[in-house]
Amino acid sequence: MKRIIAFATVTVLLAACGAGGASSGGSLTVPAADTSVPDTTDTTIADDSTTTSTAAGPSTTAPNTTSTTVADEAEVATVTVYFLDDAGRAVAVDRTVEGPGVAAAAVEALIAGPHSSDTGLSTAFPADSLLLGLRIDGSTAVVDMSVEFESGGGSAAVLGRLAQLVYTLTEFDNVDRVRLLLDGEEVEHFSGEGVFVGEELSRADFTGSIPIGSERPQASAPIWDQDDLDVPASGTDVFRVVLVAADDYLNVRRTAGVEADVIGRLLPGVAVRSTGGTTTAGSSTWREIRTPAGNGWVNGFYLTPSTPSVGDPEFEEDALDVIAELSERFAADAAFGDLVSSRGLFVAHHAFPIRFDQEELVGILADPTTYRWGSNALEPGSPEIQPRTFARAVAERFTGAYDDSDRSLLIGESVEGPNGRPPQFALPTEFTGFPFVTIFDPGDDPQYGGLDWTSWAVSFAYEGGEPRVVGLTLDEWSP
Repeated sequence: MKRIIAFATVTVLLAACGAGGASSGGSLTVPAADTSVPDTTDTTIADDSTTTSTAAGPSTTAPNTTSTTVADEAEVATVTVYFLDDAGRAVAVDRTVEGPGVAAAAVEALIAGPHSSDTGLSTAFPADSLLLGLRIDGSTAVVDMSVEFESGGGSAAVLGRLAQLVYTLTEFDNVDRVRLLLDGEEVEHFSGEGVFVGEELSRADFTGSIPIGSERPQASAPIWDQDDLDVPASGTDVFRVVLVAADDYLNVRRTAGVEADVIGRLLPGVAVRSTGGTTTAGSSTWREIRTPAGNGWVNGFYLTPSTPSVGDPEFEEDALDVIAELSERFAADAAFGDLVSSRGLFVAHHAFPIRFDQEELVGILADPTTYRWGSNALEPGSPEIQPRTFARAVAERFTGAYDDSDRSLLIGESVEGPNGRPPQFALPTEFTGFPFVTIFDPGDDPQYGGLDWTSWAVSFAYEGGEPRVVGLTLDEWSP
């Protein structure tokens, strides 16, 4: 039974806002891409990756709690808050607080993080987050957080902190949903990950990606890098770990499914050897791989075949044909979903990769909706960022670079921009493991000495033996 917040409105105005307090110019708004794959995710998009600040997999099992009515007068009370464990789950922990602002105190406990006795648990809340206000509107908790709440972390950390907030507040009997404000303003897309928060959030929005664990794991699973795996770079039975953020891992489980024990974790981009075994768990296809701890299972969403790869003539011919066709479709405002991976299209526009699923790509070139795309020169909240449609921000600029007379196509090579940006930082970690082609359009305006350059890295996933575009990464310098 959940506790009850027995008052209509609780407002918390914190004096400890620091010099000048929190301020916001608006969040980096990106397309309302679905950041989950049904019945999956420890982190990013599908199960099964995790860090100490992430979680995964479908589960609606919640620990038992004691119902207590909170009166308006001050009282000492016990509330349940949720932290994240090493196995990628939300774990309930009791905290003693003093009322009447018990809901606000619960959020403050999330910001403070686990106690030293909470072994193996962490919080995905940024340490400089501030709770600016909290009120109960019917059965909805309206929470006003400072803009720092959306800063930092990959998609794993972003989903983790939202799940912590929603799970904690919906522990109260008279709260079913949570509405998030940032610096007093409503927001539709949260953080650089573009998680849609424009509607009230419930537990059901997160149980498929951040499961609620009934107990803490006994020990952390080992983390394996390439040296631990002893796998060749390519081969028909070799796959690479993809779509996992730099601060994340891919869980390897004893059996297929998000409820199975985690026996190890794989770093982004490493090569693994498949046994050939596959099975379906929930709506996801899982693949059996060989590990130092014996055979284990991972969600196939996070694996891509290592062949064909860069250096293979087949890849070069196929990839260049797809890029040419994609540019033509963009220019003609024509449908291009058949050229895109079944995982969807991930666009890294000077920000974390944002996923568009196949359904969202239908008609997107004619869609008048505008978004605040990331900038290489401006902060995410800068008022100087001009909202643009997908067609303006992505399609037109992609075609412009491809059609330029002096552009070059580089197979598997990143470009060091004329402004000195090292080439190893051209691609997001999530795209490590996918073969790619770079479209490089050097600067054309003499007054800028070649600094007005643009590059697009096109990452490919092979599906059914055919290359499909899975990632578009923009890198540029423009005056």
